[in-house]
Amino acid sequence: MAVGDVEFMHEVYEEWGRGDYSRPFFDEDIISEAHGLVDMDSGQRGREQVLEAQRRWLQQWERPFAVDAEEVIDAGDRVVVLIRWRGRGKGSGAEVEAEGAHVWELRDRKAVRWDVYRDRDEALAAAGLSGDDAGGRG
Repeated sequence: MAVGDVEFMHEVYEEWGRGDYSRPFFDEDIISEAHGLVDMDSGQRGREQVLEAQRRWLQQWERPFAVDAEEVIDAGDRVVVLIRWRGRGKGSGAEVEAEGAHVWELRDRKAVRWDVYRDRDEALAAAGLSGDDAGGRG
C-alpha cells in the first residue's frame, strides 16, 4: 500500500460522513462487488457503472445519507474501513442505521477495487485479517 492511503481514506470518509460523495477517486477500470447485501447492486466494472450504482443507492435516501468511518485499517495491499451508515428512507421515512465494512484497493489515490460487506468479520477475513486486527489501527 502506498504511504498515505490510510490518511487519504480518512479524508474520503470525512466527506462521505457529511453526505458529500463528489470526490473523483474511482479509477476508470474500478471493480466493485457487494457481499451479503441484497438491496445493493453488485458486480460493477468501470467508473461509470460504479458511479451509476452509487447514484441509484443514494436516490433511495433523503439527504443527507452519511457513511462514517469508525476505523480505517492498513491491510497491506488494501485498506479496510469499518463503517456505520445512516439515513432516512425516501418512501418509508424510516430512520436506518447499520454497520458494515468496505475493502479498498488503491493505486495512486484511485480506487481500483471496492468491496462492500454487511458483515465486518467477512470483510476482515477477505483482507487477510481477523477481528483481533480491528481496534486501534489506522
